[in-house]
Amino acid sequence: MKSAKKILALILAGVMALALLTGCGKATSLNRTMAEGIAEHFKSSYVRAGNKNNISVSYQVPELSRDIAPLFDENWITQNNGHDVLNNKGYTVNGKTVEATLTDILSPYISADSAVTFRAADITDVKTPFVEISDLIGSQIDFRVASHNVYATSVTGIRVAVVRKNVNGRTYALTVIIVEM
Repeated sequence: MKSAKKILALILAGVMALALLTGCGKATSLNRTMAEGIAEHFKSSYVRAGNKNNISVSYQVPELSRDIAPLFDENWITQNNGHDVLNNKGYTVNGKTVEATLTDILSPYISADSAVTFRAADITDVKTPFVEISDLIGSQIDFRVASHNVYATSVTGIRVAVVRKNVNGRTYALTVIIVEM
């Protein structure tokens, strides 16, 4: 009887362990969740505007976390009429302006058929991903690396990446949004 109880206990422990693991799968990071929200916002706005294309979505912009985020700091941001904006007056990164640095890093995505934007938002006191996404979409801390006209009905692809960066006790969400036509 004792051995039957031990075997039953082991089986029960195994079933419980499997039950715990069934919820495990591909975990989505907060950065990816935010990128998905931004992509969905833009994609749905293009569809509402009459886009009939099958808009592809990608979350691969490795330059954001590899090259841009390590360089980003509070000196990129300045106040203009009470709003934080991208600092383009006098601050240099590796001997170039912030804009020139971003243009160089994101040059592989620049073409006559793309619009490339870098945005940042201070999300230090924000508590939910939804508000973080909203802050990034509406941020005035942005630079249009390749500013071609985007015709909503011509968009065929969206590429978005998001990364968070802590600087001097503040948390920033950085994103690159590439719209392809």
